[in-house]
Amino acid sequence: MKGYFSNLELLVRRLLLVLALFTITRFVFWILNFGHFDSLRVTEIFYLFIVGIRFDIAAILGFNILFIILHLIPGKINLYREYQILLMILFIVVNSLILGSNLVDCEYYKFTNRRTTSDILKYIFISNDLVILLPAFIRDFWYLLLLWIIFTFGLWKFYPRMYKNIRSSKTDTRNLMIQSALSIGLLALVLVGFRGIRLKPLRIIDAAKYTQAKNMSLVLNTPFTLLKSISYQALKPVRYFPPGEMEEIFNPVHQFNQDEEFRPLNVIIIILESMSKEYIGAMTNRRGYTPFLDSLAGESLVFTRAFANGIRSIEAFPAILSALPTLFTNSYISSPYSSNNINSLASVLTGKGYHTSFFHGGNNGTMGFDNFAKIAGIREYYGRNEYGNDNHYDGNWGIFDEEFLQFYADKLNSFHQPFFSTVFTLSSHHPYHIPEKYNELFKEEGLDIYRTLRYADYALMKFFREISKMAWYSNTLFVITADHTSYTENPFYQNRIGKYAVPIIFFHPSDPELKGTSDMITQHCDIFPSVLNYLNYDESFVAFGQSVFDTSCDHFALCYNNGLYQIIMDDHAMTWDGEKGVSLYDIVRDSLLQNNLVNDTIDIRDKTERKIKAVVQSYNQRLIGNVLVPVSDDR
Repeated sequence: MKGYFSNLELLVRRLLLVLALFTITRFVFWILNFGHFDSLRVTEIFYLFIVGIRFDIAAILGFNILFIILHLIPGKINLYREYQILLMILFIVVNSLILGSNLVDCEYYKFTNRRTTSDILKYIFISNDLVILLPAFIRDFWYLLLLWIIFTFGLWKFYPRMYKNIRSSKTDTRNLMIQSALSIGLLALVLVGFRGIRLKPLRIIDAAKYTQAKNMSLVLNTPFTLLKSISYQALKPVRYFPPGEMEEIFNPVHQFNQDEEFRPLNVIIIILESMSKEYIGAMTNRRGYTPFLDSLAGESLVFTRAFANGIRSIEAFPAILSALPTLFTNSYISSPYSSNNINSLASVLTGKGYHTSFFHGGNNGTMGFDNFAKIAGIREYYGRNEYGNDNHYDGNWGIFDEEFLQFYADKLNSFHQPFFSTVFTLSSHHPYHIPEKYNELFKEEGLDIYRTLRYADYALMKFFREISKMAWYSNTLFVITADHTSYTENPFYQNRIGKYAVPIIFFHPSDPELKGTSDMITQHCDIFPSVLNYLNYDESFVAFGQSVFDTSCDHFALCYNNGLYQIIMDDHAMTWDGEKGVSLYDIVRDSLLQNNLVNDTIDIRDKTERKIKAVVQSYNQRLIGNVLVPVSDDR
């Protein structure tokens, strides 16, 4: 028994080594993202580090379960040198990988504002972007690779090894049954440690119990969110209201009562990579980086309080084209529901005789865009392969914006009218490369993204200059938005409201009425119904948004992050955990979200909560039941 208990001591010491390294990676995460957590006092940071240990233990036990089981096998097998070498190799491989995921998020968090979840694994499998971009990531974030090597070395150097006297001891076979019983009991304790001492297993959202939503990532760790999000793929049906009452609060089935005939205008949606509202001077009354977009905004209808429904490109595409937000941990494209029958601007307008297309200069297959385009009913997809000239390849993501937008202009001119088309730019994306010929024109200043924004705006100007000569231009509705925001030094654009703030701009060269600014709350999911309303479309369709041209309904913006729903409606923003409101802020008077009103403004809280409950109930039911088109729709 002495050897058995000594072996248990080794197991505990080995797992404590990993726990110590987890704490160090949390410290690195905090340092590299200090601007996101600079409002925290030292005592608060210390508290979050302490409560974070609970989530660290769960992740360590979950990923090391095989190591633990092998460690707890009764008998004398653990006394053999070869077996101990096997355990050490398994220990170092597993824990170096999960520590590496923590380190990766130290920088990736700047782009997503959340810990990475399991859908990143599906993204890696459906795309070869990681292989292509790995050299650039290593070059730009070499210090994370160096830290990972140091941590891996630390796992080997400080790995508690078996004492000689333990190896030479003999196992008392008479105590084999006792050892077996102890091992089973210890495995039960491991299970308790993994799931938490509670009725429900420890979840990502449980981090909200210890801090505000914006600080949850400091409590969590990436291995935990990866592990827990795997089991979060399936939505559960909820029933907050009986069906009739639910539709009165929110009904995703739309049908506009049009007095005029359908207008077969061409429709072009331009999605600008990482183009946060913050960067556009016309929308902030501050210095911007988009002089052309500023000038175009002066001739357009601009929504100054517009929000993305997600924080990643893979979440933006379904929201913009199909009014489908991602209201669960994994993105819609990588979820089990991605094969559902859906309607989209492409599928609806195809029924009106439109030619449909999607253009993205990235590597074909990136983020599953090509597959989703097919599901959404888009007829033609154009990526880097279709562009066919790698002289304009940026070496990382795809074709530079200037050349690809000129290619796009030529293709548009070849399509029969009316056409619906979407283009997604890419140059204003890490690692923020621009063509060498523009290094003097767009010099580095401030954040790395700034000069690529100026280049992207320049490419957009040249695109509009080219298409303005074409006959179809004056008969075209343009919608300009961004997929998501990017990293920033401004506190407002780091919080749960500002990090979703994007432009939504409607422009028609021949419509003098489509001009001005509006402070209506809008979201990506509003683009689909708004375009159809503008075209006088009078058939039914399903969309989890509202037309911006309909002033009779409640307008809101909805998103989901770290297990919390967030709704922005009127002048308030609420976070909701599926059972109750967690926070409520007056975003006009309190833009930095300092004063939580969830227990003070009961009427506003109840109204906002009713809206989010109705949307979530309808969303879950329709995704689970595959009812994302009107029942009578045969498309």
